[in-house]
Amino acid sequence: MTIDARFAWAAACAALLASPATVLASDAASIRAEGPDGTVLAERSANVPTGGTTTLVDPISGQTTIVPNNRGTSFLVRAAEAAGVSIGFRVYNFGTPSALITRIGPVSSPLDWSWSWKLKVNHRETSVGSDDVVIRPGDTILWMPSVYGVPDSELDVVAPIVPRAVGEAFSIRVDRYNDNAVRTAGSAVTVTYAGQTVTTGSDGTATLTSVSGWSDVVASARHPGGIGNIRDSARACGFAPGRPEECGMDPLAVRLPDVAPSASIASSVGLVRASIIVGGRAISIEVPMPVRGRGPVAISPDDIRDESLTPRERRDAAGRLASSLAADLNARAANGDRSLALPSGVSWQAAWLSGSPYVAPLRPGESLMGIRTGGPRNTAAIQRRVRGLTAHLERCGIDGTATAVRRHGYAMTTLSPARVRTELVGCITGRDG
Repeated sequence: MTIDARFAWAAACAALLASPATVLASDAASIRAEGPDGTVLAERSANVPTGGTTTLVDPISGQTTIVPNNRGTSFLVRAAEAAGVSIGFRVYNFGTPSALITRIGPVSSPLDWSWSWKLKVNHRETSVGSDDVVIRPGDTILWMPSVYGVPDSELDVVAPIVPRAVGEAFSIRVDRYNDNAVRTAGSAVTVTYAGQTVTTGSDGTATLTSVSGWSDVVASARHPGGIGNIRDSARACGFAPGRPEECGMDPLAVRLPDVAPSASIASSVGLVRASIIVGGRAISIEVPMPVRGRGPVAISPDDIRDESLTPRERRDAAGRLASSLAADLNARAANGDRSLALPSGVSWQAAWLSGSPYVAPLRPGESLMGIRTGGPRNTAAIQRRVRGLTAHLERCGIDGTATAVRRHGYAMTTLSPARVRTELVGCITGRDG
């Protein structure tokens, strides 16, 4: 793979592996990047390649370097690209060409070298350049700002994995690691969780009150070099009454890749937060999980509040978010989530209906023409819809079939083959195509 920073980052990238939350696949490593003012690459699990190289081309000098795919530089480039995050770099030659990371996402290291990007593996600062750091399965990788000559540290939140009830107090501990991976108590660290803000004591612990659903526990402390904050990896903690849950890697990190490569999904109990990158900015929205017997899930372009986007860009963003959510739901079902399981041959798919993309259970070759909750009144309405569409198909001379189906508690109207939908809509509305 050749990467040229002068052009769009469109190279193929390492596939992410799905695994149970907080547990890395046997051939995967976790990676994240923290900038001075926020997370620039959320923690995620990525496959460690066993072969291949990445060719990096300096955007200014044209100098190139070839880096094995299991090294620190290549692993960052590939994992970031999978997350829709671009990377900037320069290539220098001090006898041997070597890449220097200068930008992760929107955050660039300053030209005056007041700070630079540092690579840590398993809480330990690397002693060689990132081109030469070998990444192994199970490694924990962190990129963070560093000021030359100023000792800094890495924070890590540790939470007990025990049954708790909503509204109960629970303790978390913050560990602080120096560059030699020596652990001490993370005292005087600010911890936030579900609207709560507390400060750790001298032993590095803090007490929080559990809430229902997933919420991130985030620890942060001022960087000793005066360049913003040091943050932990934003552990997602989930709690439900009478049910044990755990704090660990955000579920975003362990999902299968979706059909919108620059999108990401973070899950909660009852809600899904979907995020995509548009013009270098993150666009996020929360939508409910599809629950049997409740209303179908749709993402309206009007729900995307970024005023800088044109109506067409909002529509495109809504479609990308819906397709990402559909892929995420399919991954969850494949990993044993029975609440999302569908009949054989049916999968979650993004489908446009009345100007909004819905996430619906469809078979290959089906088009969605109507979807409602599955009560008797709605079922009757869907059947009337089928009769109307059948009459239109006959009038327009189109060889297609409208069908009323019940799936996942929804009453749905489908049209097959899907390719005739455009022709049918054009005939009904009097428009071509």
